Amino acid sequence: MKKRFVSSVFILVVFITLVLLFGCSEEEDYQLIQESRFALGTYNQVTVYAPGEEEGQGIINEVFARVDEIESLMSSNIDDSDIYMLNSQAGESAVTVDPETFKLLQLGKEYKDLTDGAFNIGIGALIALWDIGGNDQRVPEDGEIQELLNRIDLNQLTLNQNNYEAKLEDPEMSVDLGGIAKGYAVDEAIRIIEEHGVEHAIVDFGGDIYVLGSNPDGNEWRIGISTPEIGGSGVAARLFSSDMSVVSSGDYERYFFEDDQLYHHILDPATGYPTDNELSSVTVVSNTALAGDVFSTAIFIMGLEEGLDFLKDQEDIEAILITNNKEVYLTDGIVDLFEIMDEEYIIVE
Repeated sequence: MKKRFVSSVFILVVFITLVLLFGCSEEEDYQLIQESRFALGTYNQVTVYAPGEEEGQGIINEVFARVDEIESLMSSNIDDSDIYMLNSQAGESAVTVDPETFKLLQLGKEYKDLTDGAFNIGIGALIALWDIGGNDQRVPEDGEIQELLNRIDLNQLTLNQNNYEAKLEDPEMSVDLGGIAKGYAVDEAIRIIEEHGVEHAIVDFGGDIYVLGSNPDGNEWRIGISTPEIGGSGVAARLFSSDMSVVSSGDYERYFFEDDQLYHHILDPATGYPTDNELSSVTVVSNTALAGDVFSTAIFIMGLEEGLDFLKDQEDIEAILITNNKEVYLTDGIVDLFEIMDEEYIIVE
């Protein structure tokens, strides 16, 4: 199952990139340099329009070196990472973490409050229990889930700004930055690319996308929104955009079946089970991929009505919510940038 998921992600990333580049005419002043590498549990693709091949490749190498740094700090599966050490010392002692890790732990607590608990970095033990997409994925006993639901209180994560120390007071609690670190990595990639004076680029880390500038022919990029269906490979809609992040979350991304029941990877912190509501996907358009990462997950967990209400109070965030019966809901600021590509999907006014 794990191999099948990785393969499907790779196909999706390649397909999205083809949609992004379709119709783009390369100007003489630019050379398209593109590379994909595996990191952060997914395939990551960087495309830059650089003055020359050597400069473009150097930028891409710098981007992926930065991604490796972030993963080495924030992965819960790397033995000497900040997050691994924090979790391993839960209930015992504080650990000193890198300022970047500390920043994301702080943001995790803030986003938990902002989303009324829908986004919670404290569900690491639940994620490990389900292990969806891993070698030991299974449907846990309800008693196991209920026990761990008592171990996700982020008040048990204490942070000391003076010395960048973090401690989990609850010995059974663990944190997981998987829902925020990938978006952060995308934003860091864009920062590096901009610092080199590149004006046109695409960063796509497993579907967390940022498009820098317009495409070189002066038109906006066209970003495909994949059909949110198990095994689907088509495009439900597309966005016309530039200088923005586009991040999607859905129940079709990572999953397994047991007794003909689908179990996907987006766990609801309120129940400990995969989120079960009318939504099949949420796409968030924002100024940063980090925000897109957080809000696409949180809104998916909230569900249609609560998610739309939440979006009314958010500045600089637009969203596309697609239901299981293929209805499409748009926030006002995105209507003119959006186009249906599959006639089975219907926009609800």
